[in-house]
Amino acid sequence: MSGAQVVGLGLCTPVGTSRHLTLASLRAGLVRFAETEVLDPLGAPVRASRLGLLDTALSRMERMVALSRQALEGVRHVLTAQSRGPVPLYLGLPEPGVGAEVEQEALVAALMAAAGERLKVVKVYAAGRAAFFEALSSAQADLRTGHAGALAPVGAVDSLGDMASLEALAAARLHLGRQNPDGRIPGEAAGFVALARPGPSKALGLEPLGVLLGTALAVEPRPFTRREPSLAEGLTEALQVLRRDSVAGARRVDGVLACQPGESFWGTEFSRAYLRNADLMPEPLRVGVAGEGLGDAGAGAGPAMLGVALHRARWRGGGQRRTLVYGCSDGGRVGACVVEMSPEV
Repeated sequence: MSGAQVVGLGLCTPVGTSRHLTLASLRAGLVRFAETEVLDPLGAPVRASRLGLLDTALSRMERMVALSRQALEGVRHVLTAQSRGPVPLYLGLPEPGVGAEVEQEALVAALMAAAGERLKVVKVYAAGRAAFFEALSSAQADLRTGHAGALAPVGAVDSLGDMASLEALAAARLHLGRQNPDGRIPGEAAGFVALARPGPSKALGLEPLGVLLGTALAVEPRPFTRREPSLAEGLTEALQVLRRDSVAGARRVDGVLACQPGESFWGTEFSRAYLRNADLMPEPLRVGVAGEGLGDAGAGAGPAMLGVALHRARWRGGGQRRTLVYGCSDGGRVGACVVEMSPEV
């Protein structure tokens, strides 16, 4: 396999403060959907999926920093394996216009401090649910060309659990409630994945969790924000790119994981893209949706779903397993990847 190796994974979500707790909880079907102190225009409490250890008074920025610091612990051993100094971080963040404003510089500074100078210049991708895949694609390219050295951590974080974001979603009638029975449950998550070039991971004392076989990016011309029926042009294009890739498209995937919330718009989008890329899809079709366990975790859904794809307990019978993971932002950015679980894990 010639793809980048996944050699580390750290997660922090409402259902678990570590990779192992999060993945075990998701597999068990545990959720943290609960009513909040924020009321919608009809006076009903807005439901959300939030990490209970965090004070409800924290701002969006403060929640994202706390989630990120905890998730970073899962890849700290990977950062210390790099003997040549700090490594570059590729970071996915929320897209503008959804929830409270995010101070990117302050968040980056907090991550640098939490990493103990093991991270350096950050490439930031503010593309919501597609952000993690944009960061993943950039890191994979830099590993291939040698610009990233031997290791490249890729992260993403988001939170819609703060009061300001919940109030904004309620005012826009995006939340699941009586005014919008096809709405979403706001959520939050943070995750970091460590990528390595093929070969060096064993020399660094790191065991691969899986192999990133390919990534693809696209733009949807009729996104969710336009309130028009989706023709799935962006997702179709991204999947077609993966099919053409000599590694990722060599055979069908065994499962599909979507970073989307539960609105019908996203189900229609996938159905149309699926019909145009049926030879890539598993038979029988199996699709897991982030919104079912985490709510709308935004940019943070990407690493969480990648973690689910690499969770060995999810696959009975062992062996290598390929999974398609994709994310589409409200504004139209689309990202997808194919990852294969390592048999040694």
